[in-house]
Amino acid sequence: MKPGVTFSEATEVLILDLPPLPEEVLAELLAFGGLGEAEKRGMRLDAERLLEGAAPFVAGVYDHLSRHPGTARALGWEGRVKEEELYLRRAFFSAWLSRTIGVDTSVEFAREVYRAGLWHGGLGPKGAFIPPEYVGLSFAQVGQYLAERVRDVRPWLVYLSAQEEVMRKGFDAAMALKEGQVTVTFQALGLAHPALPKPVSLRAGDVEEALRKVFTISPALRDLALEALLAEEEVGLWLEPKTLWRLRPRWAVLLNGRDVRYLQGLATPLKEGDRLTLLPPGR
Repeated sequence: MKPGVTFSEATEVLILDLPPLPEEVLAELLAFGGLGEAEKRGMRLDAERLLEGAAPFVAGVYDHLSRHPGTARALGWEGRVKEEELYLRRAFFSAWLSRTIGVDTSVEFAREVYRAGLWHGGLGPKGAFIPPEYVGLSFAQVGQYLAERVRDVRPWLVYLSAQEEVMRKGFDAAMALKEGQVTVTFQALGLAHPALPKPVSLRAGDVEEALRKVFTISPALRDLALEALLAEEEVGLWLEPKTLWRLRPRWAVLLNGRDVRYLQGLATPLKEGDRLTLLPPGR
């Protein structure tokens, strides 16, 4: 049980131990790499030089992806590449590159990078799986593009490495959905529906595992349904602050229509084909 939290509390209010949010990961890594406001201001002075060659660089990246057998197969481009799809992917990459050149470190951008990792793990519209090594090599291509055009590449490499780690965590979260004892479905209703518009299929052994996986892949759903709970964790001889997350008042998690708090709470076991529903307060 989590430090400072009793079994009855965890059962009644559904307290979860979740990984940091994407924006927290990005901020921590940038701080570790020494990328402060002064460094970011200096990086933005490179923007004009970097934008000059951006369009042909983007086109070259997707020409390479369409020709490489592995990425072409993953993207469904083994035959003729559909021009409309190629345009959309170039547009997405161009938007990401322009925000990167502008040294965007906002919450919204961190979550977009995380979402890209989810999509690479098969949660995108096409369900395509992009191996992480291809993503890493694509980041290396961007790093090379920057290195050829800026005076000091070090802060840029810190920034790209932090983004790659955020994206990798999204990829890992998507892959974790496929690991577990039984296959169940999770759906969000009411005002939570826009944050998770389609039911999610995942594998889990109990309610806690299922909820942890769902709230990890959807930071927006965490914003709506959960609230932070300050706790403490033993680290060696010391107690360090830790953030846990609990379901907001009047929200409910149903297992096949029954509130899990009247079953075994987070410890409620799941069986094949079960359906979990996140139910917000009524109107």
